[in-house]
Formats: sequence, structure tokens, C-alpha cells
Amino acid sequence: MPQLMVQNGKFIDYEDALVHVMSPAMKYGFSVFEGVRAYWNDRDNQLYVFRMRDHTDRLFQSMKLLRFQPTFDKDEIDRLTLELLRQNEIKSSGAVRVCAYVDGRGEQESRSPIGYVISATAKGRDTAIVEKGIRAQVSSWIRIADNSMPPRIKTAANYVNTSLARVQATHDGYGDAILLNQAGKVSEASGSTLFMVRRGKVVTPDLTSAVLESITRDTILQLAVQAGFEIEEREVEKTELYAAEEIFFCGSAAEVKPVIDVDGMIIGTGEPGPITRHLQNDYFAAVSGARADNKGWLTPVLTS
Repeated sequence: MPQLMVQNGKFIDYEDALVHVMSPAMKYGFSVFEGVRAYWNDRDNQLYVFRMRDHTDRLFQSMKLLRFQPTFDKDEIDRLTLELLRQNEIKSSGAVRVCAYVDGRGEQESRSPIGYVISATAKGRDTAIVEKGIRAQVSSWIRIADNSMPPRIKTAANYVNTSLARVQATHDGYGDAILLNQAGKVSEASGSTLFMVRRGKVVTPDLTSAVLESITRDTILQLAVQAGFEIEEREVEKTELYAAEEIFFCGSAAEVKPVIDVDGMIIGTGEPGPITRHLQNDYFAAVSGARADNKGWLTPVLTS
């Protein structure tokens, strides 16, 4: 359990981070958030936060789209995130969660005051899933659409949609769910985006397929280009999943998670494939600082 959190610019005890039950955040789900990962590098004796400013940019985009009126800025969020990691003495792989919400006791039209909290905890990697992969179910639940509950907004309320799919999938014996969009095309998994390999190409649903503008998705696309793989961002049919040579999910929490079975149909050989392994290894090297950070993705936490 971490010792401290940040709430509205102040460091407080973990148990003291409270929001009133009658706040719009509690009554109507008026909150947005980011899940950010930090990785320890033994060689450098350093903790690195991965693509921190990209996550902060997306947090502020989500607030803009929900018409929040924050009184804090991006630099404040980034500065306090780093300081919290230091004060909680995180010296292993960690997870940061930044949440902005409508505070006070307003109603549905309320868009202020805006509060925020930042948490920072140690978080390891599920090596069993990384190595062996998971089974996934194409859900009967449909992914929310941009003209109803835009997936582009990383708001807590949107996650009820994917949670319904994930709970059903785990109840039915699968590790995760894949949702289709309103047009019947493949969207994403519950909390992560989807990639597949078809005829040697790395394919992912495009950004108009009711997906989150995922930072990890963008990372994988850039790594795939660097590795020389041909990529396609396009609509994906459900049956293409069954015909794929490889499938994997990716996200800040999921990292790179191989999928070896969809709806009971074996994907490829039934084991994580070579392109998945290649991109998985490249991703782990990029986030941890094991490879040169030519893109400025890593922010060091510990000062000399």
C-alpha cells in the first residue's frame, strides 16, 4: 500500500484521499483518468516513466471534450507525478493513475470545480500471461460509439461497457473479451487495443472503429515500422480474427498480451507467434530504457 497520494496539489495520506458521495463524479461518473507505467532500470539505477506527457496531453483532451474547467495545468500534473513516485520510494516497476473529476455537489450540467488525484504504486508484470497468452471471447456486448459515449474520451463511465464484456468472458472461461462496434467490425478488447497478423502484415482497427486513441497502440505501430514490418490500420472483420496467424492486445496495463484462442478457435499454432514476440521484446526494451530512447519517451524520476 502506498503511503501518499496527491489530491488537488497536496500530498496526503493514502486513506485521506476522499470525494463526497454527492459530487457529480460519484453521482454521474464525471471523471477522466490516465493509467501510466513506470519501469525500473537496474543498469541506470533509475525509474523511468513511459510517455508521461503524452498521457497528460490525453487527460487534458478528455477534460476538454467533457467541457471540464480545470484550474491546474499539465506541468503541475507531471511535476507532482514525479515527486509522488519519489516520496513513495517506488524503485521497481510501478503504476500511476491520474484522475480528474467534477467535485462539489452540483448536478448534470456542472463542469466545475475540477479536482484531481494522483496515485503511485508498485506493479509487476504477469509473466505467465506474457509467456503463454490468453483465450479471448468475441462479446455479444457492442462497443459504444463516438456519437453516444465517445471511446476517444478516457472517462470512467465508458468502462462500464467493456466491463460488461469482460465479466461475461471470464464467467464463460475466457481471459478477456473482444468487442465489435456498431457496424459489426472489430473494435478493441476490454481496456486494451487489438493487433493481428494476417499474411505477414501487422493489422489493427483504425481510429474510426470505436477505439481509444491508445498511446500503447501508437507505440507498437512505431516499433513495427522500425522493425520493418508492413502495417495496416483499417476496418477488421470478425472472421479475420479466426483466420489470423497471430493476435495480441496492448495497453499501458496489459503491455503486450498474446492471444492464442478466440471463441475456442486456435490462433496460429496456439502459441504466441514470432511477430508478437518480436514486438513484445521491442516494447519491453523501449519502456525500460534497455534500448536507446531516440524518441524522448522516457522521463527519469530519481534525481542525482
